[in-house]
Amino acid sequence: MSAPRIAGAIGLLMVAVGLLAGCGPKTPLPESQQAFAGRWVAADGTWVHIFLDGSGSVKTANTEVTGGQATIAGATLTIGLFGIEKKFTITQPPTEVEGRWILVLDNIKYVRESPAP
Repeated sequence: MSAPRIAGAIGLLMVAVGLLAGCGPKTPLPESQQAFAGRWVAADGTWVHIFLDGSGSVKTANTEVTGGQATIAGATLTIGLFGIEKKFTITQPPTEVEGRWILVLDNIKYVRESPAP
């Protein structure tokens, strides 16, 4: 087999392994983080969706991840899949304000669109 074919086969194998690893089980949100679950939308149309099973999706101007792993560690929310990830600084955790749930990430206010979990 020629060197380019071997390199191509190795590359394909690495992609397949990455796909399988990304499809593995997610880590459910612990009870202390379940307030983060829901679809959160900012005024500019960007959104973050965090599920109780630990999966998440995000759509910003330059990043889109669907069905990734959502991880909350300290003041950081990360949603990632296959090496593509978006990290946010949690400026303000979910807080109810006048009957609406607000989450502030990177100093941008997100409002929960879906009902509380």
